[in-house]
Amino acid sequence: MMLLGRFFIRLLIVYLFIFIFPFPLDQIPFGIGNVISGWVGSFWEWFIPLFSKNIIGYTDEISFVSRGSGDTTYDYLLLAGRLSISIVVVLFWSTIDKVGKESRSFGTLMILLRYYLAFAMFTYGFSKVFYLQFPELNLMSLTVTYGNSSPMGLLWKFMGYSETYSLFTGLIEVLGGFLLLFRYTKIFGAIIILGVMVNVFLLNMSFDVPVKLFSFHLCLISIVVLMPDFRNIVRFLILNKPTDPPIINTYFLSKKKNLMSYAAKGILLFYVLFNVIESKLQSQGLYGKRVPKHELYGIYDIQIFVVNNDTLPPMLTDTIRWKKLIIDKRNSLVIKMDDRRIGMRHEIDSFASSIKLTPYLNSNKQYNLEFKKMDSLLYLNMIDGKDTITITSLKHEKEDFFLVQRGFNWINEYPMNR
Repeated sequence: MMLLGRFFIRLLIVYLFIFIFPFPLDQIPFGIGNVISGWVGSFWEWFIPLFSKNIIGYTDEISFVSRGSGDTTYDYLLLAGRLSISIVVVLFWSTIDKVGKESRSFGTLMILLRYYLAFAMFTYGFSKVFYLQFPELNLMSLTVTYGNSSPMGLLWKFMGYSETYSLFTGLIEVLGGFLLLFRYTKIFGAIIILGVMVNVFLLNMSFDVPVKLFSFHLCLISIVVLMPDFRNIVRFLILNKPTDPPIINTYFLSKKKNLMSYAAKGILLFYVLFNVIESKLQSQGLYGKRVPKHELYGIYDIQIFVVNNDTLPPMLTDTIRWKKLIIDKRNSLVIKMDDRRIGMRHEIDSFASSIKLTPYLNSNKQYNLEFKKMDSLLYLNMIDGKDTITITSLKHEKEDFFLVQRGFNWINEYPMNR
């Protein structure tokens, strides 16, 4: 039983070392960290196809292109590959060392895991604080019905509705990460993060968010960080008994060296926080709430759609006529009469009163429209192939939606649940 427990502890140590590597080396500035991360990525892209084909028997093509999902086929194969390497390493470790000298390795792992987990919390936490991970409801999301939303889309809209709640959840993650950096507060920080990450993991599982593997690992890391203090946690929280305070020694015997180490840690913390916050502020201006609204921003109901002097009636079976044109801050959407939704990149030239729409799924197709605004009416003209198209549309504002109008109310005589 003791040998099995020792094997499990060693397997946990090796696997988590492999999982977080090359952290903290990838945090080295001046592009050095990116080079190290690139080397590690290249190794896995070489190893996983060989491992999958010869060990697992998976012969399909593996895509290494990141599409925003952390639960791709490659990610699951990577999990199996890391675990297999860990087992081989532990078997070799157990062969050359049967006494059990893993305490120093476990202590080093604890330090790395605490900083890795704190960095992850800063990344995700500040994304919520600056209203980026769950952004404000855009015009396109307001026009999608619940029934046509994906489970993940429904969760993102729910979270994105309230900037206050996004800020709160982000601050909790940042607080947990900050407390984790110091030995006196690491238990409190790990408990906070474990509670946060279990909730995140269940949300990912319940709403089909493709970050299931990563959020599970963050839960596991939180538990591992708490492992050395399980006895005191159980005695304090469950048995209501006194606990033995852990002995926390200074890093060095010399007071001068300790001050230097604290200063180095403070500089490192400032560097990380500064870079994370700066990147989030920049992201706000690129795709967050600080992206300015342009003059055509709005939802346009197509009132009249004329093709070659022939006015097309609003028939639901029509595949040519447009039903709505949504021009958001960064992109646009055309909704056809049969409710097909075509996402577009847009380029707006206010001086030439023109807008160019390019479908994301067909970059060879372009719509070059000239526009003219008159109060809430928008007139559009374009030539599509051999067809001359004239469009008259009526603008609706974001505030026209009841979800946006409703806001917060201290007093509710009746529940507004519809």
